[in-house]
Amino acid sequence: MANFQSTDYVTAMVATLLAPLPVKKFQKRKPTRATDTEYITINALPINADVMQKCICNVNYHVKDLGLGTPDLTKIEAGTKAVLGILKQVSLTSMLIDFESQETIPDEPQSETFSNMRFSIKQINK
Repeated sequence: MANFQSTDYVTAMVATLLAPLPVKKFQKRKPTRATDTEYITINALPINADVMQKCICNVNYHVKDLGLGTPDLTKIEAGTKAVLGILKQVSLTSMLIDFESQETIPDEPQSETFSNMRFSIKQINK
């Protein structure tokens, strides 16, 4: 397990791959005082310690609502397509990323809606 990678490594790698997108990216969660109208949060579920490490990575594309309970579906759809365009079927030397699912979720307390995209990450642990 000399090359064991943590979920922090996985989220950092995904953030690096998404660097071309012109919105802020946060690992784990958005800082409390951040006021961005569009942003991405990246988090990962537990990773195993086998030779082929596996985990699920969530990429959430957040967009402020247009008004009370009115999501900006145009921006959400554009953000979803942009993320998928970069991450769908990525194959790196030691990492494989496969798209699993997507759903749009309202976050009423934050007056925003987000697109939750789930990716299966496989990391070779030599």
